[in-house]
Amino acid sequence: MTLAAGISKTIMEITGEPRIELAVVTLLEDAVEHRIEKIEAAIKVYEKKYGTGFEDFKRRFEKGEIPDSYTYNKETDFFEWEGLVSRIRRYRSILETFSK
Repeated sequence: MTLAAGISKTIMEITGEPRIELAVVTLLEDAVEHRIEKIEAAIKVYEKKYGTGFEDFKRRFEKGEIPDSYTYNKETDFFEWEGLVSRIRRYRSILETFSK
């Protein structure tokens, strides 16, 4: 991996890791963890709004058990929530690769 000297130095200073390869991995791991935290916070908003987790909401949504489930706002919430769940699964999978 080739990085400009200033970038390498900055990454090593931020992480406290003297080896650039490990410093980059640490920085990436921190970035993924931060994204997971942001997504978890967004998911909690939907869980609070609908009083349930996504899988239960999805099941009820698809069965038509959610009142007015096909209004613009509820459909938008469904697709945004589904996207968040998908992204957090992907980021957690990426995070697992750092611990291997």
